[in-house]
Amino acid sequence: MNLDKLVVLYYTMSLPSNIVFPSDPSEIENGVKRNLDRYEQWYRELCGKHFSTKDEFFEFFEQTELWDLEQECCEFMQYVHPDEDVRNASVEASKLLSEFSNKWAMDTNVYIAISRFYDAFRDKLEGEEALYLERTMRSYKHNGIHLDEPIRKQLESLNTQLSELSIQYSANLSEVKDCMYFSAEELVGVDADFLDTLEKNEEGNYKLTTKYDHINKIMPYCDVESTRKSLSQLFGLRGKEPFKNHELLQKALDLRMEKVGLLGHSCYADYKLSYRRMAENSVQVREFLNSLVEKMRERSHQDVHQLAAHFNKTEMESWNLSYYTNLYKKEALQLDQKEVQKYFPLEKLLPNLLGTFETIFQLRIEECALSEKQSWHESVKCFGVYNNVEGESDELIGHFYVDLYPRDGKYGHAAAFTLKQAYITNGVRSTPVSAMVCNFTQATKEKPSLLTFGEVETFFHELGHIFHQLLSKNRFSMFSGTAVEQDFVECPSQALENWCYESDFLTRISSHYETGEVMPESIMTKLKDNKQLFNGLHYIRQLQFALYDMELHASVDYRDAILTYNEIQDKMSPLIHCDGCMAANFGHLMGGYESGYYGYLWSEVYAAEVFQLFKNSGDIFNREIGVHYRRCILEKGGTEDGFTMMKQLLGRTPNSDAFLLQFA
Repeated sequence: MNLDKLVVLYYTMSLPSNIVFPSDPSEIENGVKRNLDRYEQWYRELCGKHFSTKDEFFEFFEQTELWDLEQECCEFMQYVHPDEDVRNASVEASKLLSEFSNKWAMDTNVYIAISRFYDAFRDKLEGEEALYLERTMRSYKHNGIHLDEPIRKQLESLNTQLSELSIQYSANLSEVKDCMYFSAEELVGVDADFLDTLEKNEEGNYKLTTKYDHINKIMPYCDVESTRKSLSQLFGLRGKEPFKNHELLQKALDLRMEKVGLLGHSCYADYKLSYRRMAENSVQVREFLNSLVEKMRERSHQDVHQLAAHFNKTEMESWNLSYYTNLYKKEALQLDQKEVQKYFPLEKLLPNLLGTFETIFQLRIEECALSEKQSWHESVKCFGVYNNVEGESDELIGHFYVDLYPRDGKYGHAAAFTLKQAYITNGVRSTPVSAMVCNFTQATKEKPSLLTFGEVETFFHELGHIFHQLLSKNRFSMFSGTAVEQDFVECPSQALENWCYESDFLTRISSHYETGEVMPESIMTKLKDNKQLFNGLHYIRQLQFALYDMELHASVDYRDAILTYNEIQDKMSPLIHCDGCMAANFGHLMGGYESGYYGYLWSEVYAAEVFQLFKNSGDIFNREIGVHYRRCILEKGGTEDGFTMMKQLLGRTPNSDAFLLQFA
């Protein structure tokens, strides 16, 4: 049972052949009603239950150890299903489930039943059992279960409102249909084969949207600045009209302040950081971020000066950054991104990337055949992962889906979703199921899907989340895979990004889409040399996001969500910006990462240590270290804190030396 969400879901242990994805709104509506009836019955039984042994307690809770597969598949559809009615039904299902879970999360009878058992058996609990109950009790108190009934009722109402706002915010971003039309003359420099894939209006102008596959094809290559500026501005305003997502965020900020007032915390950030975080409070987070600000501000200004001077410009605009950066690499470094893409045809890249995971972590990965009901789109693939450590059984570890191409209504970024957690019952491990959702470059009439180097990094990053989830060997689903502290969860994925710059890795994964040749060493060297190029601009942007998050949530006073970001951007960014509305499309702040965006930078410190361990061995595919890393980090899930796991991995206390080395 995932007691952080406090939702009870029933399921049977199953392989992907038993997964069924709804294809009709009524399937979702009926499935939700059926499951809510089950949850209601389970909770009511729990309220009056007295457990005489610890085995009886855990057997009762094992009914709820994994999410009901049907329910997870229903909720997942809002992000990926091609039918808008199905997506809308999935959104409504999430709202119903959220309201239900918030009600039972504040039910004192449930808390009393669990507390009664904990008080009677705490001395008999050890290992994961003890951690399970300790974390459960902390979660309840973190939610305010110990407060008087009127306050609990207020908190229940606030939690429901906040959940509904977050669900709607995310759904709105998936449904953004913003577009502009441009003539061929306004798109000079853009690949003709890409233009051939676009819709046209009656005047023969091309339709461009704010989807990433369009943005990534236009901004680095279009020679017409007015086109770049117009599309950049539209991209920056997505979610604002007609959805008014900025108003949803502002309302959420007000409700969060009201919530922490009831819970007795000084600010929302301190409330969030008081549970399941490596950082202790907002002061520590601000100190960490500010320690990087001056260094990165100086580097970002140096980056802009270097880039602008090369093109005889005195300043650099945000809508021109991708274009001139790409042109600089081509002219000054002789690194042509379009040439690089030719070595990353997706259909060949995917097995090569998976082969790398097979080598490092000693696995075997096989594609699974899917029936129509076992998928949500014809382009989706599914893979089974098996153990391949010498001397151990070749048992099934888990399954994962990949949904790689953009389409209308689909989740617009890249993410890994868990459909089924890992856990162990009666000594048998239930195999988890995850899904990777991305929006990579699509095939054209003339060319297959050719990924940019940035997309290759993203691919490897998201696979890192997938395998973190699949390899987990915890007893309870509460600790499954990525259920680590939020400011550590990105570490395994960020570590893997470093492989993408190594020639040994590029030799393994690259294959020219026409000739099949491996990427030449000369290009590999340029890619590696390019790794630190203009990274001051990258980090100052990440710091803007993290400080924006902290400013909104660590303040005790009202903060305007739009003005606050604009003020931070004006203060920190060395670029000239057009009008935008980050508050309307910063999905992290409404998707569970509020007060937690700093975690990307925090985790990167540990990620650098992980990669350095492989690098120092002289073999980035070192199988011995790979299995050691698998045992110390990936298989532990959330059963230990991140700092402890890193000490076990490294054999010493982790530090920031490897991370700071790139700025030397």
